[in-house]
Amino acid sequence: MGIVTRILLGLILLFGIFLVVMQYRASGQREDEKAYLATLRKNITVLSSSFPPNGDMPIRCSCRGKEISPALTWEEQQSNAQSYAVIVTDYDVPTPMFSLFDFSHWVLYNIPASVHGLPEGLTMEQMQLLGGKIGRNSAGTLTFIGPCPSAGRHAYVFRVYALDKPLTLTGTPVKSNVQEAMKGHILSYGELRGYFE
Repeated sequence: MGIVTRILLGLILLFGIFLVVMQYRASGQREDEKAYLATLRKNITVLSSSFPPNGDMPIRCSCRGKEISPALTWEEQQSNAQSYAVIVTDYDVPTPMFSLFDFSHWVLYNIPASVHGLPEGLTMEQMQLLGGKIGRNSAGTLTFIGPCPSAGRHAYVFRVYALDKPLTLTGTPVKSNVQEAMKGHILSYGELRGYFE
């Protein structure tokens, strides 16, 4: 076996190990998140006029359309919320059969307690008028990233969190910053799943 072949085989082996480690890490993070969510009250009903629960998201909300955010509404029983946060995540990247990492599509926080919905195609200006704040998504931007799966039918999880206070965050936070700041302040949550292929 030549030296070049051995180097190529070594690189392929290293890449394979890297992928396995990435999948193991992503799986661990998802299990940790599931375990944490299991400790919270889940009594917020989240709906969208853009797509039905567990239904397909419309093309207009995807990268094949205008990539506008879907409409969202939420209702909480016995609400004492002082603010809300909305986080949208795709846990199926790059494919549902072999997910390597989570991709945050939208990070919103400090939505006033008086707000119980967001219109389709929410702009940054509208968010400012509502009084909420926008964090960075996984692409590093402040906008909604529409579904654009590379392979397979991906699930997009829209989670709404009711908090006992507005969050104090410096700079422009990412999903993990918002999640960390929310710990100990989540009164309840709810979620809506949409799919796109």
